[in-house]
Amino acid sequence: MTTPADEPKAAVEAGQRRVIVCYAWCEPCQWGQCYDKPTPHGWAGSEDIEHARAMGQPEPTGNCACPCATTGDA
Repeated sequence: MTTPADEPKAAVEAGQRRVIVCYAWCEPCQWGQCYDKPTPHGWAGSEDIEHARAMGQPEPTGNCACPCATTGDA
């Protein structure tokens, strides 16, 4: 049985919707592997950093936009 929350995922799996990857969230947060205790962390992983270096671009910076990346003080 599906719920309304399952409908977007089901539409993606059926090829009816495209997947949007949010680069403001780190990869673990994109897959629901969030911190149990909110912990500030960046969105860029080692692959993002290596790619930027290889392309002569500045190292990606910025905090992850997932709620688990804030301590609630912001």
